[in-house]
Amino acid sequence: MTQLQLDYDTPVADRCCTCTRCLDACPTGAILEPYVLDSRKCISYMTIELRGDIPEGQRRAIGHHLFGCDICQDVCPWNRKALYSTDPAFEPRTGLLWPQIDRLLDMNEDEWRRLIRGTAMKRGKVKGILRILMVVAGNSGVREFLPKLRRFLSH
Repeated sequence: MTQLQLDYDTPVADRCCTCTRCLDACPTGAILEPYVLDSRKCISYMTIELRGDIPEGQRRAIGHHLFGCDICQDVCPWNRKALYSTDPAFEPRTGLLWPQIDRLLDMNEDEWRRLIRGTAMKRGKVKGILRILMVVAGNSGVREFLPKLRRFLSH
């Protein structure tokens, strides 16, 4: 990318010590040991990057995560010390923070495109998000979603 010689920083200090909160909290067991991640088991990978089917054995662990997962970041004691941004650009978009599953199941493709336009969710594409929505709806155990899910069977 460049031939420019750059100075490098010193390595970041290991602050984890004996803490295993991220390992203990990961619902899929994707963090195998300190500093070792099996991305194939990571909810963020499965809901954002994976283009194929969600492995059946991992579907239950996805729980309600429609796009990404930050459980490991949420439980890290060092992240509690991070500065909080007041920039409105970092606020969740209306309709994307704890969205209503039944409302999402009713949306057509154009509505989905409008909802995710300008967000990181566009990376997952509508088809990928709908695939995860089926898993999330199934994980909810709400039987009233079944008629709404049937419209997706042909996809």
